Amino acid sequence: MPESPFRSWNGVEPHPIFPGVGLHAIGGEQALLARVSYAPGTNVRRHSHEATEQVVVITAGSLRMTIGEETRVLAAGDVAV
Repeated sequence: MPESPFRSWNGVEPHPIFPGVGLHAIGGEQALLARVSYAPGTNVRRHSHEATEQVVVITAGSLRMTIGEETRVLAAGDVAV
């Protein structure tokens, strides 16, 4: 039986994908929605998503992100593609 299209992150612990990084993810056949949290001071190695395009919305806190050759500090309300 396929998973229901209705799900919730409420009461569900995030999955640790890297040290200091927690992930909640819900996906369909063509789209994936993820909520990621980073512990203060966490660094994630540079990587790419070659077959997909990723949209990042900062909802709280701030982080330093590099895309291509451009680096910015993003804070709540900022978006990157």
